Order: sequence, then C-alpha cells, then structure tokens
Amino acid sequence: MTDLWQKTLFYEHLAARYEWERFSNKYETVRRLRLVFGKLLSMNEIRGRRFLDAGSGGGHFSAVAAARGAEVWSVDVGEELLAQVARRCVSRRVIGSVLCLPFGDGFFDLVLCTEVIEHTPDPLQAVLELTRVVKTGGLLVITTPCKMWQPAVRLASILKLRPFHGYENFLWPRQLIQAVVSQGFRIEWSGGFNFCPIFSERLSTLFRVCDAWYGGRFPWLMVNHGVRARRL
Repeated sequence: MTDLWQKTLFYEHLAARYEWERFSNKYETVRRLRLVFGKLLSMNEIRGRRFLDAGSGGGHFSAVAAARGAEVWSVDVGEELLAQVARRCVSRRVIGSVLCLPFGDGFFDLVLCTEVIEHTPDPLQAVLELTRVVKTGGLLVITTPCKMWQPAVRLASILKLRPFHGYENFLWPRQLIQAVVSQGFRIEWSGGFNFCPIFSERLSTLFRVCDAWYGGRFPWLMVNHGVRARRL
C-alpha cells in the first residue's frame, strides 16, 4: 500500500481498532453538532430531504440528521468507518471519497461536510465536488480548520506530540468562500469558531463568548471556520 493511500485511510485504520470516542474529542464533536444543527440547519430544512454526510466519521451527524427525518447517505473511505456509523443510526452507507463522490449532479437537497476536506491531498477539489452534488436551491454546509493554525499543527506532528499521520491541508476562510461562490452559490453564513485547540467542557463559556464576539469578525484567527451556502 502506497504512503499516499495510507494517509487517506488513516482514520479507517483507527476505526478498525477502536471506537470513535477513543481517538476523537467528545466536546469538540458536541460543539460542531450544536453549530450545525442548532444554528446552521433547522428541523424544517432537514425533514424529508436527501441529506449527504460527506466524510461521516463516527456517524454523529448522520444520526442527528436521521433522527430529524432526513433521508441520509453516509459516505466515508472504508468499511470500518461506516460500521461506526451503522452502530449509531440507519442510513445509506457508501464507500467513497469527497474528491470523487459516486452521485449524479444535483442529487442532494443538503450536503454536510464537517472537518473532512483537510484530510485530502486537494481540499479545493473536494469543495468543487461537494458543490456538484447539491441541487438548485439546495444547501451546502462545510467546516474545516483555518490555515493560520497549519504551522502549529505540523510542528506538533514533527515533534511527535500528536499521533497523526494522515493528510492535513488547511484553507483560509476566503479560499473556502471563493471556491463555493465560484460554483454558483450564495453564502448565507460564514464565520470562525473555536478560539483554541484545547477542547474542554471547563472552557465552554469562553468558547461561546469568543465564537460570538470574534467568529464573524476574525474568522482567520479561529481554529475552525465554515460556510452555509445555497445553490442559485
């Protein structure tokens, strides 16, 4: 197996050995769930819609979408990851990559891709592929780390402070916005969130305050950023 394919399958290999919670941060996941389903997507927008969870990981986002009445497709790079999804919800599980989604143009009403595109060799190509499968009038939600934090993350990896061996290619907020808009979308929300990479419930108040005060003004300073966009 080539080194490039090993990088692509990094989380698949972890999922074969551990439950998702063993190698992910629960509080960070909860924060994104609250952002996506508490702020960016309403119940009425989800119920009865074709919903793509692109890079479904542990299945947390697929599970909420399914519970709210969506017809959910969960896509990830391997069977072990999709088995994690199956333990949380009933969805249509498909092995695939966000760089080449196995669906026709405009197939979905809603496409969600949260903290995934950076784990590919070409995140901008992933954005273009995600936009392709959104129907006219449909919604796209993407979140990803901010490039401001790329040097710190790579230094931590070099110093072996974190056991990560997959792809990590971050984007600036303006790069994400420009890529989405270029495909005929209107941005309905954009912003940053998570003021630091230390995800702890003890810091929950500070996280909320910083998101509210700085997320919209200085998204490039935040750890993560994202968009909600509608296809025209």
